[in-house]
Amino acid sequence: MRRKIFLLALVICLAFSNSANSAQTRPPFFVIEANFQDAREFHEGLAAVKSNDRWGYIDYLGRIAIPFVHRVPEAGDFSDGFAFVGDHYIDNEGNFAFVRIDEDTDERIEKYFTNGLPFSQGLAAVQSGAQWGYIDLMGNYVIAPSFERVGSFTENLAPARRKGLWGFIDMRGNFVIEPRFLRAKNFSEGLAAVNYKGRWGFINKEGKFVIKAVYYEAGDFHDGMAPVRTRTSYRGWGFIGHNNKFAIPRRYNNAQNFGEALAPAAADARWGFLNVRGNWEISPLYEDARPFSEGLAAVKVENRWGYIRQ
Repeated sequence: MRRKIFLLALVICLAFSNSANSAQTRPPFFVIEANFQDAREFHEGLAAVKSNDRWGYIDYLGRIAIPFVHRVPEAGDFSDGFAFVGDHYIDNEGNFAFVRIDEDTDERIEKYFTNGLPFSQGLAAVQSGAQWGYIDLMGNYVIAPSFERVGSFTENLAPARRKGLWGFIDMRGNFVIEPRFLRAKNFSEGLAAVNYKGRWGFINKEGKFVIKAVYYEAGDFHDGMAPVRTRTSYRGWGFIGHNNKFAIPRRYNNAQNFGEALAPAAADARWGFLNVRGNWEISPLYEDARPFSEGLAAVKVENRWGYIRQ
């Protein structure tokens, strides 16, 4: 009954919405019911979801692929067949990854890490003690832990912090853009968002600013656009193109990166999805939302998470 009432309310909201860019909206359609405490994006056919304070993984049909047995703060996305959960990596069947048997003692040896990120370009950032490095698909270090913080590799570069400042390293672990930023995000479409003197801008792979650091917040470029926030007041988010001109005007309370040609954005307290023309493709009716990935997006209604299809 509550579900029917909620869906009726969504339809009414959609019918009477008077937003300036709501003409293209369509009603939501759940393909995986909103039954989870938390939910992440789909990667390699699996998505991490939380139920009864434990994480597991489901497939596109909402079936349990890896049981809810991981009582950890966060479960990672799958990439290259592995996902980081708690203090180790698992394979897509939920088994402990990178296990070897000692030839002399027949002892089972498992690899543990303080923290870890998804694999990207064949490497995964892992934390050992207080330092971060990178392992390969066999679980062996290829870049020794020597950084305070790092990000994943994209476009052959990764953000890394040393002595409190961020720069970018190559796949050998050498800085090619020296640390001088307060924060840094991954490269995407040839540009990376960096925080310089308290404001965000975008640099190229030579470390030169191509979009000046003038924004309060910034995301990554996808589909030719990046979300940026120009002010702290009401509706300060919009989307810029590579030319630093607003392709989608500043009229949102929050916004995320484009994924599969749609971007989550919040008007007032509700999230919906914009298309690349800046129109609502899916109306702002959700409490929270994550970008589309592999055709599905996680959205939150009545404090529970489920998935909708494009």
